[in-house]
Amino acid sequence: MNNVVLRERVFDSAGEKQFFGWYRRFFSVAEIEARPTLQLIFGALLFSLLISFIGWAHNPSITIGSYLSNSYVCWPYFQTCGEHYFLQGLSHGYSQTALYAVLLGIIALAAWLAYKKEWVLAHVLVVILWLWKALVVFALTRALAQNFDYYEIILLFVLLFLPRKLFFLRLTFVSFYFLASTVKFSAGWILGSYFTSLQNGLPLFGSAFAPLYTNFVIALEAIGSWFLLSEQKRLRYPVFALFVLFHLYSSIIIGYRYPVLALSILIILFGISDEREDFRFDKSFLPGMLFLALLFAVQFSPLFIPGDERLTGEGNRFRLFMFEANHQCISKFTINWKSGAPSTIVRESANARVRCDLYNEWFWVHQVCLRRSASIKDISWTFDHSIDGGPFYRLVDTNDACALDYAAFSHNTWIHLPENGAPIVGYPLKDLYE
Repeated sequence: MNNVVLRERVFDSAGEKQFFGWYRRFFSVAEIEARPTLQLIFGALLFSLLISFIGWAHNPSITIGSYLSNSYVCWPYFQTCGEHYFLQGLSHGYSQTALYAVLLGIIALAAWLAYKKEWVLAHVLVVILWLWKALVVFALTRALAQNFDYYEIILLFVLLFLPRKLFFLRLTFVSFYFLASTVKFSAGWILGSYFTSLQNGLPLFGSAFAPLYTNFVIALEAIGSWFLLSEQKRLRYPVFALFVLFHLYSSIIIGYRYPVLALSILIILFGISDEREDFRFDKSFLPGMLFLALLFAVQFSPLFIPGDERLTGEGNRFRLFMFEANHQCISKFTINWKSGAPSTIVRESANARVRCDLYNEWFWVHQVCLRRSASIKDISWTFDHSIDGGPFYRLVDTNDACALDYAAFSHNTWIHLPENGAPIVGYPLKDLYE
């Protein structure tokens, strides 16, 4: 009997060793084991996940309560996401906070395993964290999908799943800067009207220097960022210093969350690390190159949808979308009940940080139509939108919002475009950033 038990244990041990050996090879974990730079990136991204989950632990966006109260929003390609919510937030239950307590435990255990150099087990745990983060951001809700979440998910994907990790982490991070610059190829940034349309102008400098600053940022991101990849310190370090100053300055406007992530990765990859990979193009480069090609394709996908995505919002959230315009909007609904007086609901932007997302407005009224169809005669809706201090265009003007469907990957013809005659209904006053 003892011999049988002994043989079973040996078999289990050999099976586990075989699995973890395969896992280590398949996900190129040996690269993390061998490179201190990747280990630092592992720690920085693990800390970034911790910050994310601190913010999510009490956020009601994916709770049953948000679904019942119609305060949630799904992606256009998965408009029934709320039907799959299973968490109860405080004070209705403990399941949401219990889940994040488990995730906190996984983060702590992953950090301890990394400290003990058990990189395969630490990798497995961070894959679990990454899967939850990606599921929430790209499937369960649109409300929590911010640019820094995209950065975090993409950088973790490169670190966890791709070979030639250090090379593609650097190339991907520089690509972020370049792709962010493409969002700024607009009059609002080239002329500086993003900031001159604010009451306070450019932080610390007012409005006079706004065009100089905005064009400097465009040039720094579009051209200067590629010098970060140089092996020559005299080329890399001046650009590195400019990006550090840029992120410190941007924290005045956008707060700490994105600069903390960007600065930590920037400093590790281009400031304190001189580790280099031999540039030998072989099949190990293929996954990373395909991934970058996909990243660029998604970034430019709104170009294939008619209209200005900053105004219409169509396809805008599929790409890096930070700081693309100063938005002001007015959304007005008139609900005509089958019995009783009509109800009027007006939702307005409060500051320049509000994205004025037309899709969010449609999603809200669409849910009202589905849930109250028996008592609603019709809903009229107007949506007026201004960007960078320009005129208010009436993009939506319908007497029957309940008849509207929303296509995720093409233009919705009920959204009127300025070039096709969308009327101007007014001009905005200068607003505040926040």
